[in-house]
Amino acid sequence: MAAMNSPSPALRPVPQESIVDRVTAEIRRCILTGILPPGEPFSITSLADQLEVSHIPIREALRRLESQGLLRLRAGRSAIVAPIDPEELQAVYRLRYLLEPDLAGRSAKVFTDDDRALMRASLQAYRDDVHAPELALTRHAEFHLAILAPAASEWDLRILHMLWQVSERYVRLVFSNELLDATQGARLVKAHEPVLEVAQTGSPDQLRRVVKAHLHENEHHMLEAISGLVAAAPAKAPAKGRAAR
Repeated sequence: MAAMNSPSPALRPVPQESIVDRVTAEIRRCILTGILPPGEPFSITSLADQLEVSHIPIREALRRLESQGLLRLRAGRSAIVAPIDPEELQAVYRLRYLLEPDLAGRSAKVFTDDDRALMRASLQAYRDDVHAPELALTRHAEFHLAILAPAASEWDLRILHMLWQVSERYVRLVFSNELLDATQGARLVKAHEPVLEVAQTGSPDQLRRVVKAHLHENEHHMLEAISGLVAAAPAKAPAKGRAAR
């Protein structure tokens, strides 16, 4: 007779990362790095062939990425990479203005010495890796999270993560070249130093103000750059069978 405390044979270890997770990560990488550029249509069949998986994980991955604002599903078996949209970016920042300064102010009331040490280490890591885009974006997020996380609830973090995912696409479009340029990379890091300084020694109200100002500067910079990208984009030829207007 089996011992009462023996594990059930019906429960088996499961892999920590599923096929859907891996497919989602790969398609997301292609969108964020521009391999699949804004406005690019693609088919589920084509993706399934290239990734050597069935249509089922492709569909689930595309649903996830649609919820992150990275693509739009279309009728049939196709999708399109979300085009550059200044209004989308402004909508994301409206929510960030509501959430991040408030979290920063509430976190400032409970910062510990360990929290402040993590902020300093995160900004230094960002400084060290600013010319490597993949690492720089990770370090950038780690720095902001070190300031906001002490007072953040699980729901705060979920919403932040979603907003940052959408923002990251625009950051990559706007700052990818600057991250590789020594002068511009140093400027990006320097823009975070006032936030760190106030987080180390300032009041909650001061931190709220400096975080809001930092967000405003980033939004303004990105909207200017997006305007330039849209203006520089070649006009698409009219579809066959339609008269140009």
